[in-house]
Amino acid sequence: MEKKIKFILMGLGGILLISIILNIQISASKRQVEQERNNLKAENSSLSQKVEESQQKARRLEEKLNSLNKDLERISKEKEDFQRKVDLLSKEREDLTEKLKAEKEKQIALAKAPEEQKVVPSVPADSYWAGILKAKTDLELQLENIRNELKGVRISNEQLQREKSSLDLDINNLTREKQELERQIEYTKKLSDSLTVDLVREKNDKMQLQDVLKTVKSENSVLRRQLSGLSSRKIDLERKIQGLQENKTTLERRLNEMEALLKDQITNINNLKQQFDTLHGGGKIEARAGQERESVELPPIVVRPQETFAPAPTQEAAPPLSGRVLAVNRENNFAIIDLGEDADVNVGRTFQVYRQDKPIAAIEVIQVRKEISACDIKRESTPIQIGDTVK
Repeated sequence: MEKKIKFILMGLGGILLISIILNIQISASKRQVEQERNNLKAENSSLSQKVEESQQKARRLEEKLNSLNKDLERISKEKEDFQRKVDLLSKEREDLTEKLKAEKEKQIALAKAPEEQKVVPSVPADSYWAGILKAKTDLELQLENIRNELKGVRISNEQLQREKSSLDLDINNLTREKQELERQIEYTKKLSDSLTVDLVREKNDKMQLQDVLKTVKSENSVLRRQLSGLSSRKIDLERKIQGLQENKTTLERRLNEMEALLKDQITNINNLKQQFDTLHGGGKIEARAGQERESVELPPIVVRPQETFAPAPTQEAAPPLSGRVLAVNRENNFAIIDLGEDADVNVGRTFQVYRQDKPIAAIEVIQVRKEISACDIKRESTPIQIGDTVK
């Protein structure tokens, strides 16, 4: 029983140790996963911030590109206006050239005319040609200015084209960075989802372990209650064993006393038989023989009040065995019979108890002495009494 209790205690200790180790491992893995999740959240937030910054930068670049496109359109319109003005000036120049040719032809015609006719219109022709030359010079200056402006517009247009190409490159780089960030965000999201699944799995495992731990604790409490019950039963059994040992000691003492008493009675009977045989063989007087008969009848009178039965040694060995109940102990449920080692009685042998040739009980030998035996009462339909027959 003590070994079983030790094994139970060792098993409970092992289960508690395993549950503590599992709890520590689960808490450590949970802290590690939470730390990784926090790191991923921080990385995700930083990536989101970078994406927002890149998006803002892309929006600014798009706004700048839109403004440049507007400026380019405006410059294109101005260029078209300048081109129209140049075309008009070219047309005017051609008209003036044609007028100049016409005037030259007219002058040639006038030169061929008579001299008096030639003198009259001389003054107005010079002033007219001076005005025409001045207008031509002004037109040439305006044309030069327009050409210069066109050159500046072309230079600014080329510069805008270069800026546009550089902005396109920046936009492409930003687009690639945005795609890269989106891929990183998607990867981070997938990783976060996988970590979430792992966390859910870890949580479920932890809940299962908690359920197992609760089951182990409940089993532990049940085992502790059983252990306390077993301890109390052990104490009760030890007390009962101690009481049985005391009863055994008392019974052994009583058996020894009864055995000594029986031996004394048997010795007295044998002595009386020897005296009787001696007196009967030597021709003693009847009065002496009467005294011997009285002494022979005396032992049964002395033995029966003490609830003993003086067996005849010559009859005990003869089968079948038959004896009587000498004493009954109801407290410890056993009886003393007058059959022992001399009658070849062994431990474990069973007998039937009879009263008026009717079986009333069954007994089993638990201790054997020379002329008596202690028997455990197995069953009885009628309580056994002193003097009942044993067979």
